[in-house]
Amino acid sequence: MNANEEHRGLDRRSFLVSAGIVSTSLKDVAFANTWEERKALSQGFGTDSLGPIVDTNVYLFGWPFRKLPDDTPEKLVTTLRRYGVVEAWAGSLEGVFHSDMRGVNERLVEECSRWPDLLRPCGTIHPGLPDWEEDFRQCVDDWGIKILRLFPNYHGYSLDGPEVEGLLHMAAQRRVILQIVVEMEDSRTQPHLFRVPPVNLSRLERLLEKIPEVTIMLLNAHRICSPTQLRRWMESGRVFVDLSMLEGVGGIERVVETVPVERVCFGSFLPLFYFAAAHLKLVESRLSPAVRQAVASENARRLLEQPGSG
Repeated sequence: MNANEEHRGLDRRSFLVSAGIVSTSLKDVAFANTWEERKALSQGFGTDSLGPIVDTNVYLFGWPFRKLPDDTPEKLVTTLRRYGVVEAWAGSLEGVFHSDMRGVNERLVEECSRWPDLLRPCGTIHPGLPDWEEDFRQCVDDWGIKILRLFPNYHGYSLDGPEVEGLLHMAAQRRVILQIVVEMEDSRTQPHLFRVPPVNLSRLERLLEKIPEVTIMLLNAHRICSPTQLRRWMESGRVFVDLSMLEGVGGIERVVETVPVERVCFGSFLPLFYFAAAHLKLVESRLSPAVRQAVASENARRLLEQPGSG
């Protein structure tokens, strides 16, 4: 650990501990088997505050294919508060698989209302279902939702469909942010009988040309989209991106060297990913404090306050 790392509350060692991986020697690696072990092992390492964080990519409820450490709202909220998150844009994992979007969104709004100072509900819209326009109206008009999340690959539609273009028009008119989830899992970790490819974004540029006033945030995009592709879409319209699934040393630096930094927002993908992973990317980046804070919270706040500008 060098001098720059010593002052940090969360370094690589503490992240590995929090993830349940503990180095016992130069040759051996041991795994903490329970969440309680991980919590106990990570005590004393701290979290090195980034200042207030707005997390644009979290989920409530369970994931059907594996047990997640923060898969209850109470655990998730505890983790978010521990890391200094002041607002979390929360979608529903039920929305990925259920066909009753009204019920999905009702349960999400009800759960988020327990922590109104922290959790901001992001409704799920499935434009391939009958009467999806009513789901949109209910989210926006009845519940005041400002962010809607789309899962084209899991819901079985492409961005070519007329319903998608209609949805983008509605979102632009109502100044609603649309989050397109590019993928939920790396193909290497998907169950054998449940393989879902990433969303094909080749149609996106044409949609942005037709509806330039719509605001779109791509979630979990970095495994599929290069910084050069992201920059092209950002030049075509109001496209933003979160940090989740951004891998490699210096990953954030490479992105902000290519795309406008004001279009990059913090996203942890909690509870499917460890929050510490996204936090560590930003803590250990070589960004200036001003740029780091812009990514951590200011870009998302500005986007939410003025979804039709910037």
